[in-house]
Amino acid sequence: MVMVRAGQPIPRTRVRVGRTLGRRDGWQAVARGCVTLQEGDAATPVRNAWEEWHLRDAQDVDHRLAYHYGTGAVMLSRVEQVPEPLDPRALRAGEEVVVTLDGRPQRLRVDRAAVAEVFHVVGEPTPPLRVGDPVAHAELHGPDVVLTVQDAGRGVEVHRGTVLDKWEQKAVLGRDVGPRMNRFLVVAGWAAVFVLLFNLLNACMPDDLRVGAAGAVRAVVVPAAAGQVPTG
Repeated sequence: MVMVRAGQPIPRTRVRVGRTLGRRDGWQAVARGCVTLQEGDAATPVRNAWEEWHLRDAQDVDHRLAYHYGTGAVMLSRVEQVPEPLDPRALRAGEEVVVTLDGRPQRLRVDRAAVAEVFHVVGEPTPPLRVGDPVAHAELHGPDVVLTVQDAGRGVEVHRGTVLDKWEQKAVLGRDVGPRMNRFLVVAGWAAVFVLLFNLLNACMPDDLRVGAAGAVRAVVVPAAAGQVPTG
């Protein structure tokens, strides 16, 4: 879990309003809007935060692309019709519920259930949301299935999702949508590795060959033999 701090870029994924995701020879959808949500309030030290991109494909079917700020998980989901009346406000984390999927009842575990708040909005998400709007949210997990149940005050929506790794993102979305790594952090990381390796190598060298603070190799002084007068 992670909290959204001031000054951090939002949204963080490499998706923009109006951008088409997918493959030219396969499924495609256009990003229409994005909402960033977080659970908890200003008094909560740790929050759960994520962003949801609202997509629409060529058949006018709505999809969601979620990116979790804490885990970095990317999930693509679509609307799922279930006969059971699921209410995210009534669900509790840790309980199990039976949901009919593909004509068969499946037992799912509620991993998360809370009321989130809209923190940031870009574009035109569906349904329309504004900063500060509460969204009751629950996430149910089962074998090879993830259901998200949401209610933003306009009726309950159920989405069935699949978590995509980087290779699956490229195969389905046409790109890795995760945020790029900060270049400064990459350079700093390599510098730290270099300093660590240098210190390890320096510590393993004999005393007479160690590099001093000024970076110069110490001179090797050979003691004169008994009775021999040094020259030069």
